[in-house]
Amino acid sequence: MSGADVSPVPAGSAVTAAALAEGLDVTGCRRPGAPLVLFASVEVAPFAHVGGLGDVAGSLPVALAEAGVRVIVVTPWYGELPAPPGPVEPTTMQLVVPGLSGPETFQVWRGELRGSVPVLFLANPTLFGLPQVYIPDRDRERFAAFSRAVVALLHVLPVEILHANDWHTSLAVIWHREQRFRSRALFPQRSVLTIHNLAHQGITDVGYARALGLEVEGLIEEERSRYPDTVNLLARGILAADAVTTVSPRYAEEIRTPALGEGLDRLLRQRTDRVFGILNGIDTAWYNPATDPALPGHFTADQPQGKELCKRALVRELDLPGAGEQPLVGVVSRLDRQKGIDLLVEAIDELVALGVHLVILGTGDATLERQIAEASRRFPHAVVSVLRFDGELARRIYAASDLFLMPSRFEPCGIGQLIAVRYGAVPVVHRTGGLADTVHQWDAARATGNGFLFDELTPEALLAAVRRALEVYRRPVEWQRLVKNALQTDVSWARSARAYVQVYEVILGLAAQASGHGGGAGFSDDVDE
Repeated sequence: MSGADVSPVPAGSAVTAAALAEGLDVTGCRRPGAPLVLFASVEVAPFAHVGGLGDVAGSLPVALAEAGVRVIVVTPWYGELPAPPGPVEPTTMQLVVPGLSGPETFQVWRGELRGSVPVLFLANPTLFGLPQVYIPDRDRERFAAFSRAVVALLHVLPVEILHANDWHTSLAVIWHREQRFRSRALFPQRSVLTIHNLAHQGITDVGYARALGLEVEGLIEEERSRYPDTVNLLARGILAADAVTTVSPRYAEEIRTPALGEGLDRLLRQRTDRVFGILNGIDTAWYNPATDPALPGHFTADQPQGKELCKRALVRELDLPGAGEQPLVGVVSRLDRQKGIDLLVEAIDELVALGVHLVILGTGDATLERQIAEASRRFPHAVVSVLRFDGELARRIYAASDLFLMPSRFEPCGIGQLIAVRYGAVPVVHRTGGLADTVHQWDAARATGNGFLFDELTPEALLAAVRRALEVYRRPVEWQRLVKNALQTDVSWARSARAYVQVYEVILGLAAQASGHGGGAGFSDDVDE
């Protein structure tokens, strides 16, 4: 089966655009001329949430809508379908698309994200019947079929922009471009592909890719040289997309270098005028220390007293006797080498010697989990490890912490440091990717900055940054100014949403350039030649 076998009209369905749009506000628009965007992601919080992709897909579309863009989210439905009425309702539409073992049928359900953005859930019990997002042995098959269904939706909704995310939906960008070559009239849309983490590329062997329906003749240089006889789905998506975005300006620069390009730096340099770095935000209504129901006390930049209450309450909750008077250092992270947790493990003894108390929440690599648990046994009055995922406890740790450690080796954007400053926990981070874009070195002379950065990936560099932070901590007036700076940091989606709108306008030919976001000066509208 090749891309040419995909019917632009959903097979076996007589559904019209009007029937699908029933209940969807796809005609109203608060911004004249704003495009209709189909936002495709395999994770969308709160419906399905594993990591940062789910956070972005659950909040960026809302910010786009607030910026006046008409947006519809499309995502798989995982597990058993709810009995209506419920969070989602069935439509009369089915999408029948080619699959690995024959035709696959998706029932289209409809819901809302945060009460304002329409969401289309594509349900297929064979591929997505389990309540889990990722099934490594089957993900290529599952997400290929989902991507075909996304392309089918483009034919029945008046979409102008397909916005795909990561390798899972880069297939939709690839197949959309194939269809556009065949008929601009049927597929006039433009496409955006957002890279949340370049390390995950959807690499598959040629035979399996051909079985999925990809045209694999003529492998690109990145496929021939790095992993022979493979197809790189993300690389092909980068080639097919009208614009590529990443989740911070610095990361957009880093991935065009051999050091952090994950084998795709040449390709990204080749497309440099269509690569834009747009910083992620967070949902500031959800992450709000002034109203968060998980906190024992509430606070703001102007009324910070509740933060001390949060610290003392967490010390009691985690049984850290006497820790209320000591600087409290929080870590909320996936426990792996990318996040620099191995550096933290090497530094724990020295951190304890500095007089700090350390709270670590997260799961991940078994060896690192074991080492962290051992450290908490060696220092029962100074180190607490909670080796599980707990969203409410995480927010209590952010609110209670004086410092927040994030020594990531690389970080496309990062969410931990954004939540940390939102909750007044001063971040100490490695200067990379989005960490370097969002954490600014404290300058006592000018009373500017919101945290501390270090450059070398060593335990010694991490410890030196912590020592600098503790020197400020011991000067209460200066420390209060620093914490206030952190609390006043703008981590909302508003500015980023406007940058995405500008990229949409560029690829639609409505604007000449999208400057200042890590991309080039602009590019021609002639994308198909």
